[in-house]
Formats: sequence, C-alpha cells, structure tokens
Amino acid sequence: MSFWIAEDKVPIEQTQTAISATNGLNYSPGQVIHIDVPPTTKYFKPSDCFLQFDCKIETPNEGNNKTRLQLDAEIGAQSLIRNLRIYTSPESGGTLLEEIQDYNAMVAIKYSYDTDDSKKALRAISGEGITINKPETKGTQGSNRSSCADITTNPFFKTSRFDDDETSASDTNKIDTTFTNASRMTAKCCLPIHSGIFDSERVWPNVLTGLRIEIELEEADVVVRQLESVLLNNKFRLNPIFDSVNGSITAGKSDLGQNGSTQSIFLAPDNSQKFPYQCPFVVGEYINLASNNGTVYASWNTSDADAFEEYPRIAKIEFDENASGGDGLVKLTFDKPMEQIAAHTFSHVNEASHPNGGVHLFSVSVSPLSGCQVAAGYTFAASYEISNVELIVQELDIGKTEENRMMSQMKEGGVMVMDILSVQNYKYSQLKSDIVANIRLPLDFSRARSIVCLPTDSNSYNLAKRLTADDTYQVLANDSCDVRSFSTRTGLVGISDHLTNYQFLYDGRLQPSRQVPCSKISSKKSIDAQPLIETEKALVQADIPVKSFASFNENFVIARALSLNSGVYDCRGRDFNLQVNYQGSAPTKNKLWKNFVWHLRRISIKGDSVSVEM
Repeated sequence: MSFWIAEDKVPIEQTQTAISATNGLNYSPGQVIHIDVPPTTKYFKPSDCFLQFDCKIETPNEGNNKTRLQLDAEIGAQSLIRNLRIYTSPESGGTLLEEIQDYNAMVAIKYSYDTDDSKKALRAISGEGITINKPETKGTQGSNRSSCADITTNPFFKTSRFDDDETSASDTNKIDTTFTNASRMTAKCCLPIHSGIFDSERVWPNVLTGLRIEIELEEADVVVRQLESVLLNNKFRLNPIFDSVNGSITAGKSDLGQNGSTQSIFLAPDNSQKFPYQCPFVVGEYINLASNNGTVYASWNTSDADAFEEYPRIAKIEFDENASGGDGLVKLTFDKPMEQIAAHTFSHVNEASHPNGGVHLFSVSVSPLSGCQVAAGYTFAASYEISNVELIVQELDIGKTEENRMMSQMKEGGVMVMDILSVQNYKYSQLKSDIVANIRLPLDFSRARSIVCLPTDSNSYNLAKRLTADDTYQVLANDSCDVRSFSTRTGLVGISDHLTNYQFLYDGRLQPSRQVPCSKISSKKSIDAQPLIETEKALVQADIPVKSFASFNENFVIARALSLNSGVYDCRGRDFNLQVNYQGSAPTKNKLWKNFVWHLRRISIKGDSVSVEM
C-alpha cells in the first residue's frame, strides 16, 4: 500500500440564487422576517451568502423634523437585526439550530475590535449601510474623527452638491430646496450574516435539513442617528463655526448682538465649511448657537406656543464669493429676521481671540429648547421601512454521482456531523445603586471558548434624547477635545461607568487569581492594560481578530478566555459568576448586561432527524 493516496476530486459548479422573504413585502420596526431556504436548494456555501434588502428612513410627521438621519455609522444596517434564529425547515422538524439574542450588540463588539481603516471602507462600499470619516467633512478644531458626519456619499440621503435636476455638479451651488422625506434615499443594503452556520466555510447540506431564518427587527429609537457634526452633546467642535454677520475681513467683521434685523450669517471656513454642499445643516432646519466650551450662548424667547418659531430656520445655504475679502464664505439665510438674543453678544472668530473656534452652530430640529431639552408636548418621531428582502445563496452543484453516494450512505445509517462556532446571550439587570454585583451565568456548554460581557446603559430614553445624546452616558471626560462626549449608541455598546475591578469565579476558584483593575479606564482619562489583554484573548478565542483598541472606552467589555489556541472548556456542572465592584464613585446608569458566550455547537444529521449538542 502506498503511503501517498490521491483523493477523489469532485468538480463543483456554483450559482447565485435569490430567495425572497415569505411573510410580506415591507417591514417596519419590531416586525419579524421569515426566509425559507427549501431543500431544493440542495447545497450552498454559507460564508458566501448574504442578506439583501432596501431600507429607507422617514419622519412620519415631517413638520419641523428637518434634519439628516442615518443608521448607526459603525455597524450600519446590521443594527436593524435585534434577534436572529435559524431553524431547520418545518418539514424537517423545525429544530432550533442557532439563536442569537441582541445580534446587533454582538456585531457591535465584533466591528469595534475587528476593524481598521481598510475594513471600515470595505464594509462601507460593500453595502452594509456603514459610513466612514470623509476628508470633505473633516474637523479642523481638534475633535475626534467622526464616522457619522458623511454628507457627500451617505446612502441615506441625497447629496447637496448637485443642482435640483442632479445633472451638474458645482462646489458653489446654492441650496434653497426644503429638506423633506423625498430628500431621503432608499439604501440598498447587503449584509453578511454573523452566525455559526453562516460564518462557516463548510458546505451546508440543505437537502437534508432545509432552513428557516427568522429575523426580528430592532426599534427605530436604537438604530437611527443624527449627524455628529450638528450635535451639541457629541463632538461639538466638529460643528460649523459662526464667522460674522457681514462676512467682512477680520478687522471689519460685525458681531451678532441684539440685532433683531439680522437675517443671515456667515460660516467660518474651519471644519471644512468651504462650500454649501459641505454644510451639515439642511434647508428647513432650526439652529442655535453655543460657545466653544459647549455653553449655550443664545437664549431665545420661547413663550410662543410653537417653540420652534423662536429659533432661526434656514431658508437658503449659498456661497458668497465676495465675502472675506474675496476668498468667499458659506452664507446661511433664515426665513425671517433672528429674534432678539437676551443679553448676549457674539464675538467674531479669529486665531487671536478664539484659537479653538468661537461660536458653534448646532441643530435644534430634534429638541427645540436651549440645551436640547425636549419641549413640553413635543415628540420627535422617526422610523424606517425595509422592503425587497432576499437571501442571496451561493448554491453548489456537486454532481449526481457524489450526491447519490452521500444519500446512499445516509440511508445506510450514516451520520453527518458539523461543528459550528456559535454564541449565546445571557442577560442580567443591574441597578445603578448596586455598587457590588455578583452576576451568575448558568452555562451548560461542553465546549465553551470565551465569555464577553457587555454592560449596556438600560436607562429609558426617547428618540430625541438618543439622537441628541441628551443625558446619555458620558464616554470621555469633560476636558476632552470633543468638549462634550455623550453616547449616541445607547443600548448597543458597553459602558465602564466607574467600574473599579472585576473577577470571574468558576471551577471553584477566582479567575484570574487577582482582581482585574479598571479604574483608569472608567476614569475616562487613561488605560488599564490588563483588561485589554483579557479582552484580546477572549475575542481571539471567539474567532474575532483584534486589530484595534480605539473603541475600548466607547464600547467597553469585560472578557475571559476559557481556553487558548482554539481549545475548549467544559462548563457543565460548574458555577460561573462575574463579580464587579464599584468602590470609588457610584455608577450613574442602570445596566443590562449582555453576556455573550462563544462555544462549539455540534449539529448531527441522521436519517430524518437533526439534533443539536452544545
């Protein structure tokens, strides 16, 4: 017998098949999408499959709701999926193969750490609904880079660089058309499915199982975002800067004081405000002003029944080529003269008096009172609609001979076994008054790899507060380069919130042997090394390569690798606990802990039955 044996090679033909959702044409937040992959689609390669659909964001009652909206910039349309379940087909028994609760939060972990500029750009251009930092809208005042400020290639609304007929482009085109739902575009989204089955490189024998994919959609409050370049409470120094009333050169600039006749202002060219299409505001949007330290500078008379009417509303955005001594400036014209500003005078912006920018503009179309407090009786509304949902399947044809051989073996009592790396979520609720918490994890996996615990802010916020980051979790310290840095991703990301240390308890002993300190991270000013080391080991065990720790504070996790080098750990019969201590300052937010456990799950196919072993 020869030592070397040539294996039989089977030629495979691959074709792309689109399978439509079976329970409707259009879907709104909270609804469930069913996609059935019939056994007639006999074999396919899961890792090459993707979900495809159209998504449009709308404001049901347009009224004063004039502002640009998009999906979460970091995970895009992945944020729309709250829960994901995969079953065998009803004809094969409807066995639950995988269930991932809070799928979007799990993807947020993956995309926060398995990322770099190339991956971000690839996810953006491949249709995941993700936006990235663009040179055309970059900040020049020292703010952190923002992925949620793209107004030139954003898939969710029309660019302002073109004329109304969209036939010619000009940097100096004026914008005088009111922003409406017609200005919002339908985004074509193409999403890879991050689950054990669909991340696998192995061919899936669908002829023996059939599949039903069940997608539960997230609420609009969690996924919709306003541009970060118009916010008061996040990356404030990225916002447009007030230059003057008359647009003159530095020595002759006129201030914005108690001048009720003022109906237009000029923007400084800082923060890329050089041409109208680069302005993050839209026609019809209400604005306010604040000093460069984030203090609301303008106090408008809001005694009117309609609080919006006491704010400047943009009627036209244009380029004045004669301003600033012929260099030109962007000019905002309002629909009526600005109301009297109570006891405030605005200085013009120049390098001598305001090296970090003097007076910034921010949007109040979502929350109409100074400081972004929601007006009594007013609720900002936004939603989204999904349509034309399809699963694009990479179908394989292995040939009749190979198929007959396999089916013959199965009829003779053969068993087909496949291992997939899946994830399960265990939730735990913690009140902000709990300065010591013992989180029990009822794990019963025979082959677990790692645990990643995500402490999310579970306080109640309406959409307006989420969009404007009003009183949400503060990510960075007050003296940061962003001036204010409150989270716009509440519910999707983890928060450290004054955590002092943590330690796991399992197998009858503390793991690791010493408490893991987190006080430097939770101070929002420094870094503890050990939590990052623990995080990297755990994510690598979950097949998530760690390419960046840039989001270690914006998406804080507590993690533990249960083994190394792709090994596994038997959790059965062992108590698992996570002990967290807040011994310095008390926590500021209630928390919902989302504890994701990555483990190997074995799917056994025998005859007419499918079983799952965990």
